[in-house]
Formats: sequence, structure tokens, C-alpha cells
Amino acid sequence: MEIFYAVVLLIVATIAANLVYPYFPVIPQAFYQIFAGALLSFVPLFHHFVLEPEMFMLIIIAPLMFHDGQNADTHALRKHIPSVLSMAVILAVLTVILMGYVSHAVIASLPLALAFALAAIVTPTDAVAVSSITTNMAVPEKVMGMLERESLFNDASGLVAFNLALTAFITGEFSVQDGVEHFFVVFLGGLLIEAILGVLFIWGRIYLVQTGMDSTSVIVPYDILTPFVIYLAAEHFELSGILAVVAAGLLRSAASKQIRLSSTQLQLVSRSTWRILTSILNGFVFVLLGVSLPTVWHNIQAEHTTALPSYLLLAFILYLVMFALRYLWIRFDWAQIHSAPKDQRHHALVGALSGIHGTITLAMAFSLPLTLHGQAFPFRNTMIFIAAVVIILSLLIPAIVLPLILPSREQEIDPEQAKRERQNLIAYATQQLTLEHPESPDETQAVVEILNSQYGDHRPDRKLVKDLMIQTNQAEVARIQQLVDENQLAPAYANRYVRGLLWKTRANSRLSFAGFGMWFKYVNHRLTHRLRHHRNRNHHDRRRQQPGFPTDAQVAALKTQREQVHANLRTVFTSMETQGYHAVIETLTALATPDNQAEINAVRSSYNTRHRRFTQRDTSDLQNELFIQAFQYEYNYVRQQRLNHTIPSALADDLYQQISTDQMLYMQETTGD
Repeated sequence: MEIFYAVVLLIVATIAANLVYPYFPVIPQAFYQIFAGALLSFVPLFHHFVLEPEMFMLIIIAPLMFHDGQNADTHALRKHIPSVLSMAVILAVLTVILMGYVSHAVIASLPLALAFALAAIVTPTDAVAVSSITTNMAVPEKVMGMLERESLFNDASGLVAFNLALTAFITGEFSVQDGVEHFFVVFLGGLLIEAILGVLFIWGRIYLVQTGMDSTSVIVPYDILTPFVIYLAAEHFELSGILAVVAAGLLRSAASKQIRLSSTQLQLVSRSTWRILTSILNGFVFVLLGVSLPTVWHNIQAEHTTALPSYLLLAFILYLVMFALRYLWIRFDWAQIHSAPKDQRHHALVGALSGIHGTITLAMAFSLPLTLHGQAFPFRNTMIFIAAVVIILSLLIPAIVLPLILPSREQEIDPEQAKRERQNLIAYATQQLTLEHPESPDETQAVVEILNSQYGDHRPDRKLVKDLMIQTNQAEVARIQQLVDENQLAPAYANRYVRGLLWKTRANSRLSFAGFGMWFKYVNHRLTHRLRHHRNRNHHDRRRQQPGFPTDAQVAALKTQREQVHANLRTVFTSMETQGYHAVIETLTALATPDNQAEINAVRSSYNTRHRRFTQRDTSDLQNELFIQAFQYEYNYVRQQRLNHTIPSALADDLYQQISTDQMLYMQETTGD
């Protein structure tokens, strides 16, 4: 149960951080997640928390890297292979070598092999973290593409270098030739495992689709299990599991045309599942960093309190060395992104600042062994602490500097205009349905109510809703009076119905306490009636024995007569309610504007609920036809606005996509697929 509670708390912390971020978006989301993790460390379950590195790599890193691979542009990747090799292999190796010697020079007590291991830990970059920092900034396209491609493969380079350095420290032996050979064996071996298993998994998926076994309950779990199986297989053969899942994701991306043969519903569910999963896992990474920092800090203070300034200094130096190397590498175009001469300095500065570290750095830091030869692994807490400081620096400095040197991203679609046009097209479809289908108001209004429920992001104004309720109530009373004037309705029935409507109007204008008092009186009346009925039951039985009391047959006849009267009364009231309902809908249609749709929909929903209680008819077939027609009205509205150049093409395309998605989801619900 502890594992379950731990996972639940991590999810809660991630959600809490994600909830706070939109209110203060100036601070990167990762910092909220780190802070949420730090708060979580006060929970007894997370006291002295120690992360299991193998589980972290398998459960969090493997699916994240697979997702990055399958979303990568393989065409652009093939086109920029020299740039990938330059950044992810050559620069990564040079960075490890240079920072290894720097680390050993700053902290002489740190063995050279562990210094290289520390350098390998802080070398990999994280494109996801870059995206979170630069959400509202216009990052140069060439730089962002380079960062995304680099982060796919420099993880593998860092992991291989880390394992080599760790092996050298544990065994006390290191050979450059053996190290290079091991590097290529692990690197190419990971690619070989990917090629074999990746192709098998893709063939299996295509087979499931072609044989009709492509239900979401089969394909989605199949897709999610893929990175775990490939990672475990590669690690079993002592190859690079991370590289294997990245390459498998790239192979999956290359075979996307065959995979798209599956149903649209399946593709939507699969993408949504992966989006949710990766969002939670990315949050987990920084929450776990926040959870782990207090334990690392405690251990550092307990072991080497006087050495803390040296550790902080080394973290700053490592960050500056990596920044300088990346700047020079991009500035002189060794990164081979071929920037224009006038842009080289700017691109180099942005690229250097965007060398943000995150998931893999944290994973490798925590994958350091806990013990060595029965003793605590030397410098483990020191290396984790330095890596954590580097991660924080790589997040903090870009968050401060990048907004100063990058322009704000120009939004292709104005959110306010998009929201307004969304309201306009729904109002247009609502009006057209109401005007063109007066013969079926019940079915039409049921469709209109669902269409207008898309205004869920706007809370109705209570005063306006009350004013609308009064106007619709008056319209309904006027319609009933008209029926009486035309001799279509008996005045007695009309008076009784209108009294109920007037009572409703008064109730709407009172405080909620008045309604509570009325409810209390009603309950008291019912209880008193029951007690009186129970007390008089014996007296009633005695009266039945007296002469002149009605017989059972007479009582049954009277009961039948009363039921007939009630049935007739219900028929009349149903007719009055229907006529009044039609008057209400006409009034709401006349009063509706794009600005008051939320209030109109609230009032309409109230009357629709009442009307359904009276009618209770199955109108699903006609409603389906009306829904299809409503979607067509929405398409027509967007097309007309686009032809009139009232809205930009990008917004029109976005509205088209929203309508298409709504239509597809509705059809899937009605067909039960």
C-alpha cells in the first residue's frame, strides 16, 4: 500500500503544481513542480526518500524517450544527421572529457573516474524542459530543431560515458581502446535491438489493425508496453536501453503512414493517452527532484559541511563551462545548423542558454550505486547535490535571460477572437435550427441545449438569468391567456396553471431561506397527514360496518372516476405546458445574442428539463439528423466568414478542426463504437 500512496501523492503534487502555474506563468512550470516535491518531502512517507534508479529509468525515462522519438520528424532528422552527430556525439564526448578534468581540478579529493562520471551526468540536455521555459517565446526555428534532435541522442552518449567512468572507478582499470569499443558496441547494439524489436512491434500492430483487432482496449495498452519491453530487452543484453527506445520511437514515426490505417477514434484515444501519460511523467521528474533535495541536503551537511562552498562553486563552474562550449560550438557553426552570418551570435547565445538539463541528468545521478564493497558509495551525495544545483541553474538562468533576448511569440490565433467566433458560430447554428425546424421544437431544443453547453467556460450572470426567467414566465402566461381568449382552454384550468407560474416567479425572486421554509412546511404537512391517516384508520374500519357505507364496488367506481379526472387534467396540463414551452423558446430565440448565450442556455436548460418531465418521448433519430444539420450550419458559418475575410485563415482552419472533432465524437457516441 505504501507504493500506492506514494504514487497518489506524487500525482497530487504534480496536479497542484500544474494548477498554480497558469496563475503565475512568469515562473517556469518546473519550479512549481520542484517546490511541490519539496513540500511533499515533509510527509512521513517521503522522509529520507531514496529513488530507485532502475525503476526510474524504466518507468519514467523509457516511455518519455519513446514518445519523443515517435513524435520526431524523421525526414528532418535524416536531413540533419551531421548536426545530430556533431551535437549529440562529438560535443557530448568533448564536454565530458573537459568537465571531468575541471571537476577533478576543483575538488582534488574527487577521483578522476568519478569526476568523468559527474561530467557525464550533467551533459545531456532536455528539450522538454526547454519547451516549458520558452512557452511564450519565439525561439529561432533552427535552434529549436537542433535542441530537439540533440536531446534524442545525447542522452545515450551521456549514459554510455557514465557507465564507462563508473566501471573504471569500480574496477580500477580503464583502457581508451576498450572504452571506445564498448561505446560503439553499446551504441550500435542498442540500434540493433531497436531494429529487431521495433520492426516486430510495428508488424504486430499493423497485423492487429488489418485483422480488425484494433480496439482501443488492445492497441493502446500494446503501444504503452512497447517502450518497456524494448528497454528491458536492451538492458538484458547490456546495451543502451535508452537509445533502443528512442530509435524504436523514430522507427515508429517513420512507419506512421501504415499506423494511420487504424481508425480515427483509435488515433485520438492513443494520442490523448500518450499526452496525459507524458505530461504526468514529466511532472514526476521535477517533483521527485524536489522530494529528493532535502534528503541530499541532509546527507551533505552530515558528511561534509565545510565542503559545501566547493560543491556550489563546482556546480557554477560546470554550468559556465558547458555554456561556453555550446556557445563556441554553435557560434563557429560546428553544430552545422547553417545559420545566417548575421544570426550566428544570437543563435549561439540562445542555443547555449537552452542547454537545459532535467530528466536524464536526474536519472543518472540517482543511479549511482548505494554501496561499494559493503561500504557507502563514496561521493554519491556530493555528485547528486552538484547535479541538482546544475539542473536548477540550467532552469533558472534561461528563465531570467531568455525573455530579455527573445521576442514574445506572436500567436497565430488570437484567443479572444477564437472564443468570440466559437460563440458566434454556435449562436448561428442555434438560430438556424430554431428558425428552420418549427415543426419539431422539442427535438430542436434538445440539440440546441447540447450545442450551447459548449459555453461551459463562462459562468452565467445570475441577475441576467433572473431577468430572463421573468420574461419567459410572462411570455408563457400571455400564451395561456391567449388560449383562454380564443376559447381553446377552460378558464378554471388556465387559472390553476397560471397560479403555479406566478408562484414560481415569486419563488425565483425570494431568498433561498424562503424556499427552505416552504419545503419545511410541505414536509410538516405530509407528516401530519400520515399521522392523522394512521390515527383514523381504525375509525374508518368501524364505519365500514355501518349501514349506508359505500360498497367495495362503489368505492372502486369512484376511484376509477377520480383517475379519469386526473388523467384528463394531466392531458390538459401537458397541452398547456407544451404551448407555454413553445412561447418560452420563441422568446429566448428572439432575445439570444452571442454575448448572452450562457444565460440563455441556463434558462433554456431549466425549461427543457421541465418539458421532458411532461413529454418523455424518444426523439433520438430526429435529434441525430438535427445534429448533423447543426454541424453543417457551423461549417457554413466558418466558410462564409472566411470568404468575407472576417476571420484569418488560421482561425478558420482551427474552427474547422474543432467542428470536425465534435462531429466525429458525437457520431462515435451515437453508434456506440
